Amino acid sequence: MDKEQAAVQVKRAALQEEQRARIEDLAAAMQEAEELNEASNSVVDLIHAGRLDEAEQAARDLRARYPEVPDGYNRLGMVYEARGQNREAAECYRKVVEFMRAHSAEFDSELQTLFLERIAKLDPPTAAH
Repeated sequence: MDKEQAAVQVKRAALQEEQRARIEDLAAAMQEAEELNEASNSVVDLIHAGRLDEAEQAARDLRARYPEVPDGYNRLGMVYEARGQNREAAECYRKVVEFMRAHSAEFDSELQTLFLERIAKLDPPTAAH
């Protein structure tokens, strides 16, 4: 094998290793997204089952495990809303909106509007006298 062929093989091996690493990173990201989805949906399932204390703990765990997404605050707001704790729910939804504003490229403005409408309904501003 001459030097040129050896260089081509080394380059090919490096490219294959780089591609393998990218595939592994993508698989890990997909696994993380699936785990987030399952954890988030489990909170909703607990709420629907009326198991609000468990749902609250699961929402808090979600927030701790995935601080890079607003799901934990959203789900915690849902728990508070199910309990009739409207101010607390609105406060959680405000945090969701803050997160969306800080990451505006990742979120549709219509989704923010939906949360703002929900906040206004749950915790309407009081009229100043």
